[in-house]
Amino acid sequence: MQAAIISNGYIRDYEFIRNVVFYADLVICADGGARHACRMGIVPDIVIGDLDSMDDNVKDLLIKKNVEIIKYPTEKDETDTQLAVEYAIRKKCEEIVMIGCLGNRFDHSFANVCLLKYMMDRGLKGKIVNENNEIYLIGDNDSIQLTGEIGEKVSLLPMSDYADGVTTEGLYYKLENARIPLGISYGISNVFIAPKVKISIKQGLLLIIKAKD
Repeated sequence: MQAAIISNGYIRDYEFIRNVVFYADLVICADGGARHACRMGIVPDIVIGDLDSMDDNVKDLLIKKNVEIIKYPTEKDETDTQLAVEYAIRKKCEEIVMIGCLGNRFDHSFANVCLLKYMMDRGLKGKIVNENNEIYLIGDNDSIQLTGEIGEKVSLLPMSDYADGVTTEGLYYKLENARIPLGISYGISNVFIAPKVKISIKQGLLLIIKAKD
């Protein structure tokens, strides 16, 4: 089962995001993400958070549509997005796509990227999607296959001291059993030369960002 989590970050192209959410079995709004859902004409299954970012008009609309709302105290250890992830885990979701998780608060954006590790440690597949990026994380002895157009960019960034044994297929700058150390930009802006790309790693954590300008 796939969950879509809509958070309160930037969403510029509602039609694009609506098509991403369309395939989800469970739609969870993290607090102010409910505003985005309403603007897209999406009725979420549940809204979770301290509700400090959701205005009364949106709340009233959701109540009329019988949407479950779980309110947490403002002083809590978890972000609203993490609470949404934990809810999806409790509901036995196997995949989570996170939307509206990037914005002008870099601390929140980076924390949401780190939630990919939280999901991976619990056996879930996760990704962050917006109009310009698809963000994934893979770890020890794992691989991922991406589809895209020839010429599209993908960047490979370690999230551990080293990403060891990195091998790629279908990229212009081919890697074979490479070691990428944390702290350099070695893996930025590789290029699709085939419609399908495979990236694998033997040890460490590797952040994979399929990006458009």
